[in-house]
Amino acid sequence: MDQPNVFECRRCATCCRGLLESEEGISRGLPLTDKETKLFPSEIVAPKLAVGVEKPEFVILYQLTVNCCPHINNENNCQIYSVRPLMCQSFPIVAGAISNRCQVFSYRIPGRAYDDPFSMTAQLQANDKLERYIHTRLRRTSRKGLKIWEYDLSTKKWTDRGIY
Repeated sequence: MDQPNVFECRRCATCCRGLLESEEGISRGLPLTDKETKLFPSEIVAPKLAVGVEKPEFVILYQLTVNCCPHINNENNCQIYSVRPLMCQSFPIVAGAISNRCQVFSYRIPGRAYDDPFSMTAQLQANDKLERYIHTRLRRTSRKGLKIWEYDLSTKKWTDRGIY
C-alpha cells in the first residue's frame, strides 16, 4: 500500500517572520493561549480576543506584538520547537485553510480550491485543538448579550466584533 505524501517543512521560517498582519482595518499578531504567553517576554504579548457585554471583561486569547518570533534563530531553527504554540504547530493550516504564506503552498491562488496530496494530520489536530480552546473559553463565559471584542495592535483599542 502506498504511503501518502507527508507535509515536509522547507524550514524557510516564513511562518516565524512577518507575524503582524492587517485585515479589515485591524492589526493582528500570532495568537497565543494563556499558557503559551509564558513562553514569551510579557512586553511582547497583548490581548487578542475578549468577551463582555458593554466592554471586554474576560480575555480568551492573546497575541504577539512583534513581527518576528524571538525564538527563531539565524539558521531558521525554533528554540522552543517541542513546546511551540498551537498556531505554530498547526501551520500551514490557519483557521481550517492552507496558508499561502507557506512556501510549500505559495503557488495557491486565494479563493480557489485545490486537492493537496499532503497528509497534514498533526497540523489539522493542532488547528482543531486551538479552535476547541477558543470555543471552550467562549462557552464558559456565555450569557445574554455577550460580545466578542478584538484588540487592535495599531490603535491599542478594543473593537466590538459582534454578539457571540
